[in-house]
Amino acid sequence: MSLHTWLVRPQRRLGPLGLIALLVIGSLVTPLSLDMYTPAVPHMTEHFSTSESMVNLTLVGYFLFYAVGLLAFGPTSDRYGRKPVLLAGIFTYALGSALCAVSGSIGMLIAMRVLQALGAGAVSAVSTAVVKDAVVPERREALLSVVQVMFVVGPVLAPVVGALILQVADWRMTFWVLAGIGLFCAVLALLFDETLPADERYEGTVLGSVKQLGVVARNKGFSAFLGIVGLYNLPFMAYIAVGSYVYITFFGLSELEYSMYFAFAALLTAAGPFIWLMASRFVSARRFTSILLGVAIASGVAMLAVGEASPALFCLTFLAFALTEAAVRPYSTNILLSQQDGDTGAAASLINFAHTAIGCVGMLVAVLPWPNFVVGVGVIIVASMAVGLVGWVALLRSPIPLPGIKDAEAAKASNAPNAPEMQEAPETPETPHAR
Repeated sequence: MSLHTWLVRPQRRLGPLGLIALLVIGSLVTPLSLDMYTPAVPHMTEHFSTSESMVNLTLVGYFLFYAVGLLAFGPTSDRYGRKPVLLAGIFTYALGSALCAVSGSIGMLIAMRVLQALGAGAVSAVSTAVVKDAVVPERREALLSVVQVMFVVGPVLAPVVGALILQVADWRMTFWVLAGIGLFCAVLALLFDETLPADERYEGTVLGSVKQLGVVARNKGFSAFLGIVGLYNLPFMAYIAVGSYVYITFFGLSELEYSMYFAFAALLTAAGPFIWLMASRFVSARRFTSILLGVAIASGVAMLAVGEASPALFCLTFLAFALTEAAVRPYSTNILLSQQDGDTGAAASLINFAHTAIGCVGMLVAVLPWPNFVVGVGVIIVASMAVGLVGWVALLRSPIPLPGIKDAEAAKASNAPNAPEMQEAPETPETPHAR
């Protein structure tokens, strides 16, 4: 099957490769913006004559308003279409990045990070929605594997890129680089053809489109599954928050050695989404999810057992967990989007918001007074994944419908040789889509 046959909505100017480039780069700007500048934090505190806590507000403010952007602009794209919201988000992001680069005070930098985050939220929400709009269902997981891996690799790779930039320039250059990425994305977005026709859009008010978030959230299968897979982001972001302390302070590595460990983890984690693409030939999504939860718990136990012995063992035990996190994102996102007949923008917003909010919790829990941060990350992995496993078992045993998981198992069983006749899986009530 050629790439052109992947698209339900043809892209006359971008073509399929151009669309993939737009979606991948659009998905990458958020994690890059999150912490690419963090290696320069000590220089920034000195430059602005301020405290580390004030500089950290640039990170907290970004996370908070990125979440606001996700919730606001996904539903808005259901009302006005993907392209206008995507363009507005990209230009806002690029402007915010440039203004961060020229900030003359810590207050201005915090404010411009907020502007940058709102634009990034719009780009992330629309990018996920476009995948469902434009790609045939049987190829959606493959594209989501490429797009979603950016959310996993980006936060790990960003500090490495930032450290390399600091070898030749100051912290302002990191924001100029982000502004340049935003402008390149804007060129692609101008060539992008709308994927949500006018007759398929939400016809109510903007406020009404935002209220569709509640309609989507009331889909029990959607919310329960999202809560379970979202838990993977809790230990992942905990690692991002304290990884530098583990490698540099606890193990005594140099900044360059720390960057090499982060880069190694980023490169191998990129293979995670493709594990599912290969495994899906032999195992169902239901069984694969159970396996991933078991492997994730085992990786946390291994970290607690041997992670303090050396930086290599800490990295390898975390890598085992990170691969499960990277593997679960693409197919779980596809299943979640499939729960909704309409309101794709609202669904995409909730998916990305949940990952972001749970990741925020992980960053906060990571800095609690643990015996050391290796123990902290290990406990967080085991505890969060154990909660996820309990929730997963409860969801499977409940009568809550979950197309893509429960119906697939039922169909497989009913087609098995000499299998007893099974009742048809209950049809999932479609989420009402107000017109």
